Amino acid sequence: MRRVLFFLLALLAIFLLVQAAFSLQWPITHDEAPLLYETFLMHDQGRVPYRDIFDFQMPGSFAAYSALGLLSGFSAFRIRILDLILLSTLLSVTFFLMRRFGSPAAFAAALLFGLKYLQGGPSMSLQREYILLIFIALAVWVTLLDDQLTFRRRLLIGLLFGLAAVIKPHAAIGLLPILLFDITDIFKRLKLTRLKAAADSILPTTAGFLIPVLIMIAWLGFAGALAPFLGIAVNYWPLYSQINGQMEITLPAQRMFFLLDQVWRLGGNGFWLIPAMIGIFLNQNRRTYLLVSLALSYAIYPALSGQFFPYHYIPFIYFIILLGSLSISNIDLQSLTFKSLLIQLTSFIFLCTLIRPSSTFIRQIEGRSIATSTDRSVEITRFLQKNLEKGDTVQPLDWTGGALLAMLETRAHIATPYVFDFYFYHHVSTSYIKFLRADFINDLQASPPRFIIEVTAIDKPWISGADTSREFPELREFLNENYSVTIQKDDYMIYERH
Repeated sequence: MRRVLFFLLALLAIFLLVQAAFSLQWPITHDEAPLLYETFLMHDQGRVPYRDIFDFQMPGSFAAYSALGLLSGFSAFRIRILDLILLSTLLSVTFFLMRRFGSPAAFAAALLFGLKYLQGGPSMSLQREYILLIFIALAVWVTLLDDQLTFRRRLLIGLLFGLAAVIKPHAAIGLLPILLFDITDIFKRLKLTRLKAAADSILPTTAGFLIPVLIMIAWLGFAGALAPFLGIAVNYWPLYSQINGQMEITLPAQRMFFLLDQVWRLGGNGFWLIPAMIGIFLNQNRRTYLLVSLALSYAIYPALSGQFFPYHYIPFIYFIILLGSLSISNIDLQSLTFKSLLIQLTSFIFLCTLIRPSSTFIRQIEGRSIATSTDRSVEITRFLQKNLEKGDTVQPLDWTGGALLAMLETRAHIATPYVFDFYFYHHVSTSYIKFLRADFINDLQASPPRFIIEVTAIDKPWISGADTSREFPELREFLNENYSVTIQKDDYMIYERH
């Protein structure tokens, strides 16, 4: 039976390596393109986020993608190599984290999550949840190293969760169960009062957590970006949080019903609960319960943003895979009965059936092209390469539709601080969006770009619902007065200044 298991693990490893090799051909796409283009603006033009680039992302996202941009030189192939290096790092941490449950479980957890990550294809590649998960996994590894946490380890755990939080603040939700388990351990082991136990756990962890947060605040203040950042946080974040996973506006009266309706669905990942329950049943101990509490915490994580995009479930899927791998944690013990071994092996096979190759990988092995918005960006890139002259600027009217990738490929400079245009089409009656629209038009008039690229395809994407619009009369008036259409396609248009 064990030989069958190790044979299956070997097959998974080969499958993972093959998909990883094919992923080196993946293009830059989806959220990667906007973030890398913003990073290019930071390095090439000295632009500072929030001050010179209007975006609602956290500073940690810019820091992470800034490192990726510098190390890769914005090359798609080098980005893919860095992606696999980061994946290998995460899978190594996962193996050592799970080794206390047995080598079979450790190998299974690492291989299964690696395959699950590649299953997402290029659109899920290098999502911020994936990057912050590396810090969370390291924190959990430190937590499980020994039965008792020391002052230094609490400080390190807080630091790691702080690094995750400066990428996305609600990533810190996983720190709560770790603190509760630590406080309970101190209270029982050292016979301290609950208040003293809580202080011994929370104070060093909080100190570590605040280190990256304070560094972030200091950098924003030094760069003159703190006030613009706070302005975006106060004025724009509440509006953006009302956009749900279907790119629709969820009104406050409907929001609670929507959240409750979506939370229990687990993003369509509910089948993972079956092997996870088997793993929990076979491993009823303190470490397993910690993983359970982390899985529950990150099941709630998507509701904190209220959008339920597939990548929001990456941390939850990670911990549910760890729990599922526990179903084979004791398969190498001689004391197990044949019935137990059969249950565990069946659970593992069920785990494997939940992993499917990505549609991109299937297209690759069939010899077909990778169908993404990069097809559109290739045409735009060729146009810019042929027509862009030194000193020319370009203004995209896009989000993830390919225009920003073309501008990254050609190293085109942007005309205004507004990298995206979707801000202008939701909550259009609010004073803040009206201000953004007016500011955008003022910037265009002050520094009119030579080319304006407008993506009109459905994969842009568009926001719908109450108080949304696809009309921007002031922008149309500006275009009609100052620009003529150079290229008109079904999914995009390029305007050139008179």
